[in-house]
Amino acid sequence: MIKSLILFLLILSLPSCNNIELLLVENSSINKLKGNTSVRLSGTNKERFAQEVISFFGNSNNGEYILTANFSEKKENRLVKKNQVAEKIDYELTVDYSIFYKIMGCKIFNKKVISKFSFVPKSFGYNFGTDRSFEKLYIRSVKKNIRELIDLVPEGTNCLQ
Repeated sequence: MIKSLILFLLILSLPSCNNIELLLVENSSINKLKGNTSVRLSGTNKERFAQEVISFFGNSNNGEYILTANFSEKKENRLVKKNQVAEKIDYELTVDYSIFYKIMGCKIFNKKVISKFSFVPKSFGYNFGTDRSFEKLYIRSVKKNIRELIDLVPEGTNCLQ
């Protein structure tokens, strides 16, 4: 009896699902640059930044676009105890992005994007939890910086004057 009721409900619910399309529509600006961009990075302490940029855009030497990024990191101790131990550290990640269009041989985008975050070390010396927390904050800030770039990239390929 229960099996026949479940079968009956299943048969009734199938026609209501016939217009469902299971698609994930991605942002067109990401699609335009992803896998179609040659990435060139410069600056200091750029290893983590390089990993994230390449994961967002790929690195195609035969692509239509060239992305250049100059990465810099500024670290400032905000709260310092008498024994010179920092209680709060502010980080500012600055990236100067430029995107070139190879086909027309011109620059189509140039922008400086700044991301900031604060970190509070929990103990002196090595602490696995604190180090992991810092790593997550740092990567989150780098991803935020790259997403802001993606949102700012113009749709067309018009050259800058």
